[in-house]
Amino acid sequence: MPKRFKFILILSLFILAASFIFWGCAKKTAEVPVLKVGHVGHDHHTALYVAALNGELFKKDYGIFLKEIRPKELYELYDGRKLVCELELYKAGGGSKMPTAMDQGMFDVGFGGVAAIAFHTDKGRPMKIISPLHNKGDMLVAGKGLKADSWESFVKMAKERKEPLKVGFKAPKAIALLVFQAAMDDVGITYTYEARDLEANVLLMNMKGANQLNPALRDGIIDAYVCNNPFCAIAEEKGVGTCIADLNDLPPGLWKDHPCCMIAAMDKAAVEKRNMVVKFLELIVIATNYMNENQEIAIKSASEWIGTSLEVERKSIPTSGYMTEPSEAWLQGIYTWAKAMEDLGHIKGELYNKSHEEINERLLDLSLIKEARANVAKRRIRR
Repeated sequence: MPKRFKFILILSLFILAASFIFWGCAKKTAEVPVLKVGHVGHDHHTALYVAALNGELFKKDYGIFLKEIRPKELYELYDGRKLVCELELYKAGGGSKMPTAMDQGMFDVGFGGVAAIAFHTDKGRPMKIISPLHNKGDMLVAGKGLKADSWESFVKMAKERKEPLKVGFKAPKAIALLVFQAAMDDVGITYTYEARDLEANVLLMNMKGANQLNPALRDGIIDAYVCNNPFCAIAEEKGVGTCIADLNDLPPGLWKDHPCCMIAAMDKAAVEKRNMVVKFLELIVIATNYMNENQEIAIKSASEWIGTSLEVERKSIPTSGYMTEPSEAWLQGIYTWAKAMEDLGHIKGELYNKSHEEINERLLDLSLIKEARANVAKRRIRR
């Protein structure tokens, strides 16, 4: 056989074999399903960070875990030796922006505020809350120049000042703002969004992002702000402000242990990717259990993921509650939120004037978290 012909034959066989290998790998990769998850990047979502950063612990204790491919971006979700799916993580701009991004198809599942999901669901968007995640964790922070050290002294000052107190907030549908508005209504503090209105006790200023609040407080643009941790703890660390009230304790008494952040999903994803979503929720259940058993894993994971100091997280994490059980108290909190938003004029559509049961049916799909919690309980028994 001529050398030239032999060379061509060998080369052809090599190319053919390589093609089969490439095609097989490509086919295998294409068959791996993908679950896309959005989060905001603050410590109310610490359960996600615990799951992502402690894969070996999850693997040892429960047999379900995340394997890191690209830090904070791409993971593989394994149940034993089986690859369930790839998990793509996306950082959304804020808890109130998350539903918009999810609705636009950026991700299937999102971590964010209860109020923001209620607002979008009320407008008929095909999404639901699928799991509790977090409660409390919102604070009133006063600047160094403000002579107030409690809610009572803040109320007195607001009513006695000749010009409005300037209070910042991060977004119009932020949980902290809605709680603060209801509290001001209860004690008779008048407020406005118009800088020209000098008769009001408080001027509410949209700073368009939590990251803008501490610089605005430092520079005297605002006198105080309402927001979630860890931004409030950061204000104290940097010496620009002091937490003078936990919004959890404000009147009219509706907000004790109020639902804050939750996990939501598009209706389509909850059906078509149900198995992946349930497996992912199992990780969140396990992470939450770890956090409640040992707060240090939450503090260290939040600090590593977000980039805050351990000192900030040691102040911040204890102000929050973390849970995945849809208890009666949590369900009542969801109803309270819907009615409070209705009173403030934010609910005008599908949730307007609805009963507790009707709101649950339209806003919630808790079948996935109940399945996930049951699965975790079985894993615990087996181990």
